[in-house]
Amino acid sequence: MMKTIFELTKITTNSKARYPIRKTKADELGLFTTLEKAQKQMYREVKENQEYEQERLKEIAEGLYLEDEKCFGHNIVLAYSITERQLDLGSHWYDIQSVRTYTADGKPNDENLLDHQCKGHYKGRTPDQIRFQPGDIVEVIDDRQAELCVVEHAQPSKEEYAEYWQRCLEEYRKMCKEKGLECKEEEFTDKQVPFHWDYSDDCYVMLSLGEGDTHFHPESTEVFRPTKSVPKSLRVKLKAKFEEVLRECEE
Repeated sequence: MMKTIFELTKITTNSKARYPIRKTKADELGLFTTLEKAQKQMYREVKENQEYEQERLKEIAEGLYLEDEKCFGHNIVLAYSITERQLDLGSHWYDIQSVRTYTADGKPNDENLLDHQCKGHYKGRTPDQIRFQPGDIVEVIDDRQAELCVVEHAQPSKEEYAEYWQRCLEEYRKMCKEKGLECKEEEFTDKQVPFHWDYSDDCYVMLSLGEGDTHFHPESTEVFRPTKSVPKSLRVKLKAKFEEVLRECEE
């Protein structure tokens, strides 16, 4: 029986950091034998952070706000993640079995329950599982940075996977015909699909600010609603980036 452990991580940034890109720091908050225990610890952390913020605001009101904090800022929480890892494996990446992310107040953000060994196959998301659509402004948060982006394409849907499966079936028919074999479509299974979608295909296509090729493919668990108000000037730039790509696709 596979043994796994759950790693709880808190992602923070400095309050003085500004959009569109903010450097982040990841702090491991513990390893737990069950998801429930990891979540319980996360809720404790959320409560402690909220109490700390209330105390900080109280000190500001009482005129106790420190000058060095005005200059250098303070750490604020952006997100939490709980990564399930398989024990007794050598790779710190290959051992991932699932990833769940949460907002700063502990609410579920998104999850990817497919293993990084690619044993589980990604077969698309239902409409209610796709949180953002092309043109939406979001924040991509990982253990290095938090970047403001605009969605170019959402995760592949179940309909898109069905279309892919149909193309594979057509290739199977073609192969049977060329080799003079009987085409048994009812026996067409995952084993005959030439390329399987895996955990890495559960991702968005994002556009970020900058010149040239500024698109990338973050996993769904790294995509959040903006964690603070987005300045109008940045919204205009991101929308312009999105519209530029649309025009290029139409040409």
